[in-house]
Amino acid sequence: MKTLILGYGNTLRKDDGLGVYAAETLGSLSLPNDVEIRTYHQLSPELSFILAQVDHAIFIDAALDSNGEKPGTIKTRALQPCTSQPGSITHHFDPETLLAMAETLYGHVPQAMLFSVTAASFDLEEGLSPEVTAALPVLIESIKKYLFTIT
Repeated sequence: MKTLILGYGNTLRKDDGLGVYAAETLGSLSLPNDVEIRTYHQLSPELSFILAQVDHAIFIDAALDSNGEKPGTIKTRALQPCTSQPGSITHHFDPETLLAMAETLYGHVPQAMLFSVTAASFDLEEGLSPEVTAALPVLIESIKKYLFTIT
């Protein structure tokens, strides 16, 4: 069983770089051999082909404050294939759309989870905010625990 970890975001937009920083941290750890880690500036349609070849996918991203959550709040949710705009392709792809593309184009969709942390800032600046920096080790541990339950 192969697992793909996708950390994505813009490291020049403060907390938006969380996915990249988290994936790089995970890459420095001892993980099961069947785990592949990739980082991206943003998700793109080409990733649907890669997703169709794995059994599990872990997406890591910064999150907007949607319900009055404090910056640094860690959220985890299972993902299902879904398109927000059926029949259309835009320049922005979310994980659910990529999963739907993998299923439609290649006949396979991996079991997928999204790990995210509520951002404090998306300003034009490198590095993470103090709140997201403090959440990063807890996020890494949560992802590691999940990894060892699926491999």
